[in-house]
Amino acid sequence: MSDYEPIELRGYYRAGHSTVWELADAAGILGQLNMTIKSLEFTESSSKAEGALFEGRVEFVSGNHISPYKHVAQNKPIVCLASPGNQVRDVVITRKPIESVLELKDKRVADTAIEDPIGGYHHIRGNHMLEVIQGGLDVEDVDWLVIADYMGEEFPRAQFEAMRSGKADATFLAGGTDDFEQAGLHVHRLDPMPMVTGPTITTSVQTLQEKDRLGERLLKAYLLTVAFARQNPEKAEQLLGATSSQYSEGVRRGNRAASVARMPLRPYPDNQAVANAYELCCMQYPEAKTKSPLALWDTHYLRDLDLSGFIDELEAEAPRPGVRPES
Repeated sequence: MSDYEPIELRGYYRAGHSTVWELADAAGILGQLNMTIKSLEFTESSSKAEGALFEGRVEFVSGNHISPYKHVAQNKPIVCLASPGNQVRDVVITRKPIESVLELKDKRVADTAIEDPIGGYHHIRGNHMLEVIQGGLDVEDVDWLVIADYMGEEFPRAQFEAMRSGKADATFLAGGTDDFEQAGLHVHRLDPMPMVTGPTITTSVQTLQEKDRLGERLLKAYLLTVAFARQNPEKAEQLLGATSSQYSEGVRRGNRAASVARMPLRPYPDNQAVANAYELCCMQYPEAKTKSPLALWDTHYLRDLDLSGFIDELEAEAPRPGVRPES
C-alpha cells in the first residue's frame, strides 16, 4: 500500500454517518492507505453536501441516499460505490392501539418537513411516506404534522411532546420505545422495509479520475475499519470516544463501535432497497424517472476487491459478531 499517492480527504456526513470514517482515521487505517482527513463536517442538507461535491470542495459524502438519483437524471457526475445498509426497521407510535397502517387514515402524524430550508430532501420523512403507501394508503390520506425542519436533536423531544400532549395521533420511530410506552402510548411494529441507508460512499466521476485509486482506497478503508471493529471492539469504542467531541454534531449515541462491527464486509446495494430509494426520489423529483436507478451505482471497485480474495481474508479473520467462521 506504500505506493499510493497521498490524498487529503474532505467529506460531508449526514446524521450518524461519520462513525466509520472517524474510526478509520483514529485506528490508523487511513494512514495505511496514505490518506488523511483534512475535514469531515456534518450537514443536515443533502443539497449542501452535493453542491460541495460537484464544486470539488469535498471528495466524498457519507449518507446521501435519495437525491443522487435526481442528479443522475440531470447528467451530473455523481456516483455511489457501496451501500452498507439496505433496510430500515420502523415502528408506529400511536395514542390508541392499531393493527395496520390503514388505521392511520385521517390521523395526525408527527414528522419532519419533506425538505430542509435550502431544498435538501429528508430521507427519513420519505421512508415514512413510503411505509404509508406500502401499507395501502395514499400519502394524502394522512395529515402530516410538521414538528421540526429536520431530523436533529430537537426532533425526538418534539416528537415525544406531540404524542404525550395529544397534538399528534401517531408518529414513526426507529429508536427505543421505552419512553413512549411508559407514557401510556402504543407500539405497532412494521416489517423491515428494504431501503438504502447507512454510510453510503458517494463521490463524483471527476474526483475518482483525478485522485490516485480513490475508489479502491475508500472501499479498502471501509472494509478494514469494519474488520478492525469486529476484532478490537473495546479498542474501537475507546478510539471513538476520543473523537466524540470533534464530531459531536449529528452523531448518534450508544455503542458506536458495535454499529460498525455489524456492517457488512460485502456492502453491495440490494435491488429492492435501490428500487425503494429511487421511488422516494421520483415522488419528490419526477425528472429522476428519465434514468435507470442503476445508473447511480458503480460497484466495480467492490467487485474487484471481492474477486481478489481481499474480502474473504477479512471475513475469515473477522466474522460478523455472532457468526462463526467456516471451518
